[in-house]
This record gives sequence, C-alpha cells and structure tokens, in this order.
Amino acid sequence: MKTKLIYAIAFTFLVQIANAQMIGVKGGVNVANMSMSMAGMSYSPDALVGFHLGPVIDFKLQKNLYLNTGLLYSLKGYNLRNVENTQLGNASYLNGRAKLSYFDIPLNLAYKIPFSNKFKFFVQGGPYAALGLGGSVKNPQKVSGGGLNTSVPIQDIYSHGTLAKADYGVGAGAGFEVGPMVFSVNYDYGLRNLNFKPYTLDIPGTLKITTLEFSITYMFGNLASNVGTK
Repeated sequence: MKTKLIYAIAFTFLVQIANAQMIGVKGGVNVANMSMSMAGMSYSPDALVGFHLGPVIDFKLQKNLYLNTGLLYSLKGYNLRNVENTQLGNASYLNGRAKLSYFDIPLNLAYKIPFSNKFKFFVQGGPYAALGLGGSVKNPQKVSGGGLNTSVPIQDIYSHGTLAKADYGVGAGAGFEVGPMVFSVNYDYGLRNLNFKPYTLDIPGTLKITTLEFSITYMFGNLASNVGTK
C-alpha cells in the first residue's frame, strides 16, 4: 500500500507540473537485457522485447537547451537459455525467462538543432531512476523420468528479496521531431548492482539492466517549445 501511494503521489506531481509545461504521450519498444557475472563467470542472456508507455513533459532552459522527464511504465528483463542449472550452481534461478516491470523516471538534458519550423534534430542524455513493480522468472527445469524441460513459474521476485527493487543509471540518445511527432532512440545502462544475496545464495556477482528504447512521442501545445523526449 505504501509503494502504491508513492507512485500515486509521483504521478500527481508530474501532472500538476505539466499544467504549466509542454506535455506529451510516449510509447515504444524496449530491447532489454541483463549484464550478468557470478563467481567469476560471465553469462550472456538473450534480449527480451518489451515496451514502455507514459506521459512526458518538457522544460525550456535556454534557446536550444531543454530538460525533459516523465513517468513511464516499462517492461524489461532477459532470457537465459541453454544453460544447465548445474553450471549456475546455487544461482540456478537466474536461468530462465525474466519479465520485470518498472516505473521509469528519466531526467535528460536535450539539445535540439532546428532545420526548419517543423523539423528538428536533437541529442540528449542524463540519469534515470526506476522503481520495480513486480516480476517473474519462468525457470526451465528437467522433470524426473523423461528428462524433458518444463516451465516452472517463480513467484514475485521482489517480494522474495531476490532482486533490488530500486534501480538507477544513465542514458543517452538522439532523434528528430516533425511537427508534434517525436521519433527517438535511447540506450540506458543500469549502474546499480541488483544482486541480492538471497537470490544467489551468497554467491558474489553483479546483475545490471541494459535497455535499448525505440520511441514515438506525440507532443501537445506550442510546437515551437517542443523537444525530443527520452
């Protein structure tokens, strides 16, 4: 209940600020993954395709310099396949298809270069914070007798203390806007080690999320003040 209240307050705060600023709606595709190393060994999961969606707002700082932020629901994760549980030892729960849902709050400085009244190119970068909402891992395990694989769902990974719930990192990207439409690509790199000891049963290691985002944003209001958002 406390976490839900924090999310509600954050959303209300952003909406109130947006009453006096430029506001838009952003959505797109995530290509997410997890950088993994356990007990001196590195693992290379396959990327998981997810999505992001939510409101964004812009603040004009100077002629070509803007600050943008928002509140985005974002689906991330990874898919670690063809790795036997015995190779992962006590960290066997890492082996599987993980889906992690977050509220992302980016804070980017954006510099835009106008080529005409309706076409602008921009580059941007800055930190972000993320709050975990929930997640699960479908862990392939061999059933006794037949040696076949089956997907066994693991319950909420945050409630079991298996991953750190809060994340933060840095991102950078570029894009262009045509009238009210903004097209952008952004790469986020998590800086926090999300590894909790209960997740890996005291095996030292690092878990960091990376996300490549492809986005489309529709901006409302005075187009002359718009800027590409994260």
